[in-house]
Amino acid sequence: MKKNKLTAAMRYALLASPLALYSVIGTATAAEQEEVQRVERIEVTGSRIKRIGEMAPTPVTVITGDNLVSAGVVNVADLLHKMPNTLVGLSPETTNNSVFASGLNNTDLRGLGASRTLVLVNGRRFVAGAPGSSAVDLNNIPTAMVERIEITTGGASAVYGSDAVAGVVNIITKKTFDGVSVDVSTTRPTQSGGEEEYASLTFGSDVGKATFVTNLSFSKQGQISFMDRDYLRDAPIAVENPDFVADDPNSPQRVVWGYGEQVLAAYSKTGTFVSGGTRYSFADDGTVRPMQLGEALPPLVGGRVDYLGGEGYSFAENSFMRTPLERINFVTNMNYEISDNHSMSMELNLSRSQAYGESSPAFMQYRVKADNALLSPAAQQLVQAATTVNTSGVSVGPVMGYLASDFGNRQYSQDRTLARISLGFEGYLTDNWSYDIYAATGRVQADTEWYGEMFEQRFYDAIDAVVDTNGDIVCRDNIARANGCLPLNIYGRGIYDQDAYDWVSTDAIRRASISQSVVSATLSGDLYELPAGFIAAAFSAEYRKEAADSLPDPAMRAGLLFNNQSQPLKGSFDVAEVSAELSVPLLADVAFAKTLTFETAVRFMDYSTSGNDSAWKLGLNWEVNDELRVRLNTAKSVRAPNIGELYNPRSQTFRSMTDPCAVSQRDGLNSQYKETILANCAAAGVPADFEPSTEWKGSTRPGFIVGNPDLTNEVAKDITIGFVYTPAFLDGFGLTVDYWKFELTDVINSFDGPDVLKYCYQSSSLDNQFCPLLERDADTFEVTNYFEKPFNSASRNVEGVDLEASYRFGTEVGDFNLRLISTYTSKYNTNPTGFADDLIDELGEMKRPEWKHRFTTEYSYNDFSAVLSMNHRSATVTSNDWSPKANNYNDIPSYTVFDLTARYNLTDALQVRGGVLNMFDRNPPRLPSAYNNGEAFDVIGQRVTLGVNYQF
Repeated sequence: MKKNKLTAAMRYALLASPLALYSVIGTATAAEQEEVQRVERIEVTGSRIKRIGEMAPTPVTVITGDNLVSAGVVNVADLLHKMPNTLVGLSPETTNNSVFASGLNNTDLRGLGASRTLVLVNGRRFVAGAPGSSAVDLNNIPTAMVERIEITTGGASAVYGSDAVAGVVNIITKKTFDGVSVDVSTTRPTQSGGEEEYASLTFGSDVGKATFVTNLSFSKQGQISFMDRDYLRDAPIAVENPDFVADDPNSPQRVVWGYGEQVLAAYSKTGTFVSGGTRYSFADDGTVRPMQLGEALPPLVGGRVDYLGGEGYSFAENSFMRTPLERINFVTNMNYEISDNHSMSMELNLSRSQAYGESSPAFMQYRVKADNALLSPAAQQLVQAATTVNTSGVSVGPVMGYLASDFGNRQYSQDRTLARISLGFEGYLTDNWSYDIYAATGRVQADTEWYGEMFEQRFYDAIDAVVDTNGDIVCRDNIARANGCLPLNIYGRGIYDQDAYDWVSTDAIRRASISQSVVSATLSGDLYELPAGFIAAAFSAEYRKEAADSLPDPAMRAGLLFNNQSQPLKGSFDVAEVSAELSVPLLADVAFAKTLTFETAVRFMDYSTSGNDSAWKLGLNWEVNDELRVRLNTAKSVRAPNIGELYNPRSQTFRSMTDPCAVSQRDGLNSQYKETILANCAAAGVPADFEPSTEWKGSTRPGFIVGNPDLTNEVAKDITIGFVYTPAFLDGFGLTVDYWKFELTDVINSFDGPDVLKYCYQSSSLDNQFCPLLERDADTFEVTNYFEKPFNSASRNVEGVDLEASYRFGTEVGDFNLRLISTYTSKYNTNPTGFADDLIDELGEMKRPEWKHRFTTEYSYNDFSAVLSMNHRSATVTSNDWSPKANNYNDIPSYTVFDLTARYNLTDALQVRGGVLNMFDRNPPRLPSAYNNGEAFDVIGQRVTLGVNYQF
């Protein structure tokens, strides 16, 4: 399609500054305009109407590919996570313990959830990153192919359909490239772990009717364990306040005792038990001995006593901060000019990412018998001394705690392969009517493999051995022996029989996939000329189908493995949509209104799962004069439930929990609900003196995640009011300010196990949707099972202000470009249940500070350039429900990180770059709730980055 200098000027305006999305027609000379037969229009994120030099109808922040390089990052997500108007959806720093999500990179606009942020590539839908999800994995977008990223924050369902509740992230990739570019870089933290490597090859041609650009890139980031960082290894330790005064409202129940490597004594790598008030363990050769404990800490919540160092389960040794990730991306964009009026394009995406989460070895607790033939005589005597007789007259041995280190750490690897192809046609039907048609299909194959696993019942059978009549040591259970059971001696290190080990240990795999097919057509042009100009319109039709499935290992389906039980998933939906968008000029070239334009759009959707729905938007764009432009938008958006929310099968999960019915929890209950909670506990038959066992409190509790096929669409209404100011007296300066507000209803909310417990007993009676999701033991009254199930139960109200200012100026000693992006959040209220009393104010809590800023200073002189960037978040708290009686570590200080990067062109073809990220090695606040939070803070630490780029 014919290009012209006016098009180039408009594209430069888009790239140069988010404040420059207004007319650049004046930059083309009269001679250039005469040379052009048709003025090409461009499409800006937030609208399907192709426009000539208008201000964007909705707020748009632009990140260029050059910004990514200047930030010293090699993953699109790494910079998006630093933007003030986003939160981290998922990242390698937050997903180590998320079995099926480890290594994923999602972004979350406004903190409304990654599933409510629509990520497009070149304005087109992109397949989700994980089966059952709707969120795009940014790992599949190679940084070297990014031309720019346009972020619009505001409901855009009327233009783009479901998922665009919080806004749209539109990643525009390079369409052409002439030559070859090789880029390599490395990033090395100053503490071990977390190293990064990157290599990229880009080549293409923009000569002739057929043009293309191809990129092949590889990146690798290393794992970070808690032992790799001093501030993670020597963690803050919170304990029960030994000086607690019950009748003093300012006396905290819990305090930070100090810092160190916290160890749980209830588990040992060779087994541990208590006899006669002494805790015993086993030496590597199987000899029983008193356990080598560290310094005893004051009691923790619930009365458990941990130790500082020593033998046992070290939390730091068995915790991992950053998931290792490797990815290979191959992208080809091809364009063919059929004629002056029509062109064809093809996008091919192939990628593979590999990541693995890692956690402690399997941890087991079981009753050991005194006649266990695997125990030494001395150990048998100690076990016999600790054996008691229960009320039924049965002998009960002491609890043995075993950390299965001989089986290795449990690892769950993720192997994700993406293949996507999109074929499009675009062009002009008349001088002012254009079309854009595309079809795309994509598939992600996501296979998960578990290592260091064991057949749980086989383990219990193999470690329970007796001496038979022939004097041989055999498994106690006759059925187990018939099935091949061999005695497994774990009471030492490496003293087991290999055949017995092989009978117990195993690996497992789950195969899963998600696919997406889209056909879309858009017709855009001028409808009718009014005195102020032409009514511009865009009409679209789209059909989309998505499907997901998973097939866990047979042993997982049968629940035979430790901590992993899962059933197959199979679900799909399709949706047909039509939309219309109008831009109506109301005034032009009158007093106080250079232009005034009315914007509107409507979209109708028919989902096979949630039925019919609609979305709309209304807006005004008012260009007061050349310096001031004002815009107002309001919209209704919808989000349909995704496949996972609808069809998730029973899959096992584990949560740390506290029971509101327990005696030890009563002082900490919310006073507003305390009487209701106690009444409901009594109505459920829980005794007034109930207290869960130390074993229950000291371990994560099993439950199941399930879907809900009865879910309906979420609804969101939002409003944005803002202005763009570019004063003539200060050339190069621009200011954008936008007020925004979101009101979400029928929000799909998945309640985790602790919340299920909380809301069951906090409700006005036991007749609620949560209590049926709980199961208690009839004898001990401990919670033995729970179901985490989504409901359309929540609402959310969020509002705030975005501010963006930039100032570009030149001096004799170089050029400067200053840019500030800030977000102020004034309200973030969530009601998870729909009950009026359950409104939660989340504003100012750790994930949602009131203020977030990103300020960059760019300096360039001849072949040298440098960028200093600052990311700041204001002070927060752990919980807004905090009271001085709760703890002494609620306040979280403000947090600022500086990065410095520089580039130098040695020749026209060769560029070198380097930098220091997190210049001052700012660690997360050393508080129990914050020190290991990779979502809010930089947990990698100071690191040096070096890179080189060569083009020929």
